[in-house]
Amino acid sequence: MTPEQPVQAAIYAAMDRIQREYTRLLESHSCVSLLGSFNSDELRLESYCQDYRPHPQTAELVRSSIGFGRSAGILLPNAEHYLTCALYLFPDATPEKILLIARNYAVDFYLNDTMGREYRSTSGERQRLNEIRARLTERTDWPTTMPSAGGPAKTVAAADQAAGPATPAERAHLEVLTELANSSPASWFEPFLALYLKHLSVAHKSYDCLSLGTIPRIEEYIAIRADISGMPHTVSMVEYSQGNYLDWPLLQQIGLAGELRELGTTVSLIGALMNDLFSFEKEVIDNRSDSNLLAIIVLNNFRMELREAMSVGTAIVRNLLADYARGAANLLAKIERLPAGPVLAPESGGRHEDATPDLRAGLLRYMEGIRKCVQTCWLWQVDTQRYKRPRSIWKETSLSGPVAV
Repeated sequence: MTPEQPVQAAIYAAMDRIQREYTRLLESHSCVSLLGSFNSDELRLESYCQDYRPHPQTAELVRSSIGFGRSAGILLPNAEHYLTCALYLFPDATPEKILLIARNYAVDFYLNDTMGREYRSTSGERQRLNEIRARLTERTDWPTTMPSAGGPAKTVAAADQAAGPATPAERAHLEVLTELANSSPASWFEPFLALYLKHLSVAHKSYDCLSLGTIPRIEEYIAIRADISGMPHTVSMVEYSQGNYLDWPLLQQIGLAGELRELGTTVSLIGALMNDLFSFEKEVIDNRSDSNLLAIIVLNNFRMELREAMSVGTAIVRNLLADYARGAANLLAKIERLPAGPVLAPESGGRHEDATPDLRAGLLRYMEGIRKCVQTCWLWQVDTQRYKRPRSIWKETSLSGPVAV
């Protein structure tokens, strides 16, 4: 869709102004601390992340993931800078599970970096990857039960038998998703798959304003950004990484499901919008994409300078972090009041076989996994070289380290 001429002119003018103002900020050695901008009385990231411990087998698992990417034909330059993401997110997962999760992230990052939201290409490569996304989204024959003890797991070849030949990227996806299906209960895999396929469906389209034909409101952009980022299915992955599958029907009956899902939404937005700030220069300055929170803020406020948009964008993330801190504290207080041991659903009729074993312990463990997701939203993006550059408007992504103001 082509925007009307006045809208198109406004988009070009705003993007040119962002470039000019960005250059002036660099020339004046302005450098804002994201850490200082995100901190609040409710949550201070430096202290919140102090107890984080990385996965003990990070180096070995990254090497294995690189080998998988190379053999699958999906390895990109500097892959080691993004393959660590899964290891940060799930540092307590067993080697078998984290390796599978890391492979899933390898495929997803490959698609992001070759046909992500900041790209407007109509090349043959993009067409091929769009076809992969469409076939994966339409697929209905995933295994949805765990293999029986000693029985053969459903293989990629069996799952793909009726679909015809697949490209390396598609086969990598099929392999990973089939293994996830075979190593988890259907009650978890089916909702996870729905979230993942929704991510694939929206993440690899052009979301720049010229392609959309309009300038989305800030609220509209934020509403779609979590699904683009893949954070909802990442939050779902906490259960798989722990082998700690929650009884959501029971949680619904005792009144905790809504708050847990709301907390997951908040964490998803923290990860998605914090990433927009870390990747602003990569997406907006280098690739001239306006599919980024700061660009959308400027486009919705034509008189606003980039420096002010940076303040507004960091305030949005700071408020989300504060919302998370309050929501997590409220939930933990309610979970602590739950009885230890098996819990019967109110509608179970007192049948002991329907009890959920130690709901309280499972929820406390799950909340610790959510905590590590939030810690990773900060720590991985600070540590990875993916967003670093010789000079940056952010202290955390600048290799030259100018004085923060």
